[in-house]
Amino acid sequence: MMPFLEQRAEKVMAKSTRRKSGRTEGPAKSLQRKVVRPVSGKPAHGSPPPIGPKLRQYRLKENMTLADLQALTGISKSMLSQIERGSVNPTFARVWRLTRSLGIGVGELLGEVKTGLDAPHIYEHRKFDSTPVITSADGLCITRILSPIRQALPVEWYEMVLKPGGSLRANAHGNGSWEHQTVISGRVIIEIGENEVLLQQGDTLRYSAEQPHGIRNAGDSEARVMLVVLSLKELAALGI
Repeated sequence: MMPFLEQRAEKVMAKSTRRKSGRTEGPAKSLQRKVVRPVSGKPAHGSPPPIGPKLRQYRLKENMTLADLQALTGISKSMLSQIERGSVNPTFARVWRLTRSLGIGVGELLGEVKTGLDAPHIYEHRKFDSTPVITSADGLCITRILSPIRQALPVEWYEMVLKPGGSLRANAHGNGSWEHQTVISGRVIIEIGENEVLLQQGDTLRYSAEQPHGIRNAGDSEARVMLVVLSLKELAALGI
């Protein structure tokens, strides 16, 4: 669907061509030149995606009550209810806990998802500025969603950037997931239950996400981490 300004421009141009006087053509051309288009593949500003209805859909699919979801995520029932009604937009930390607890990908709450893979293509080139990015409420953690957000896959992969002082925490996922964290640069501490593991550049840690876990920057400079999430429950359903 065309943006509002484009529709306005076309209506004005249509009126100007129906008029005999040539003086009416000027404003239409001027308005057409002022149409705002996204630059370099960046999406136009607009309302955030409707997370609430999707959250309710996935919760009911798992036969979970709001109390059940509260127990898994630590998010109060009143807040969960407000998120489902669309009264509030959840922070990234809450989105992260919700998706981990429901056993779904972040992209499944942010956009239309297809199961399986699309028809094969020669290649797909997604430029840096068109990759979905989620920033934590405090602005210290940036997560780039590298896996296809419109497909439900048993494997997800992300690039995480944690500024000094940045941290993310999640409750147990409840879907048989394993996480694989590889430090590209900087230092981070991975929290697994009551344990803490320091990772240096080049280190990789693999662990079951069936326990509370988190990550925090352990240095004075920016840390960059690759995160791969593997759902054993989904793999088993596929017979793999």
